[in-house]
Amino acid sequence: MPRSRDKRAAKRRTGSGAGKRAEATGAPDIPRYDWMKGARCRGETSKMFPKGHKDISYIQEAREMCANCAVRRRCLDYALQFPAADMHGVWAGLTSRQLAAEQKRRGLTPTRPTLSQMWGE
Repeated sequence: MPRSRDKRAAKRRTGSGAGKRAEATGAPDIPRYDWMKGARCRGETSKMFPKGHKDISYIQEAREMCANCAVRRRCLDYALQFPAADMHGVWAGLTSRQLAAEQKRRGLTPTRPTLSQMWGE
């Protein structure tokens, strides 16, 4: 039986097996882009997006990682597409408050869904 167009498109964006992982966990199928492969934080997500972190001590180290990242501009453009309140951690060297300020400065309205919209709540 042929795959639907949506599944083929998701596979192209995310790589082999990503759709199956999302279906198995019930999590949304989050697109991955080629530019992400060149990110300095690749494989270091715990430094950029710590779980259960109660203070902001990780931010300086994350910013240092972003400072010389070859894909920083793309990362920022990507992050600015989402509601800043939903952006946990550090993106392109900016916190969620700084992302909100940058969106306002640029006159941008987020074009991506909120987390609750992605999860269908």
